[in-house]
Amino acid sequence: MKSLNIKGDKKSPSIVFEPYSGYLLIKGKSNLENPTKFYEPVIDWVNEYAEDPAIKTTLRIELEYFNSSSAKHIMKLFRILEEINKLPKKSVVVQWCYDGADHSMKESGDDFNSMLKLDFDFVHL
Repeated sequence: MKSLNIKGDKKSPSIVFEPYSGYLLIKGKSNLENPTKFYEPVIDWVNEYAEDPAIKTTLRIELEYFNSSSAKHIMKLFRILEEINKLPKKSVVVQWCYDGADHSMKESGDDFNSMLKLDFDFVHL
């Protein structure tokens, strides 16, 4: 399986997904007019990865901002990771990164955490 690398810009996040190490990074801003177009290949990649995931998967989220339509796609991604986490001898950790002054981003992480059966590590940048 190949890595997934998408260069971000002012409205879309950078994506760096490494299948063999199990390290998945989403970084930047996700303020997309058409998030389905952007996130569809990302979700497809994670579905394929879920067929033979690494022993430990780490999803690092370093978003400065995401809109509500992006949140729906991020939740789809989390749901796939929840299924991986249920597999024998597999684990998933979410590193939710936020700026200390950005209380809304921390609250967003808390909201996701409360809805999911995943281990969240909150990382203060």
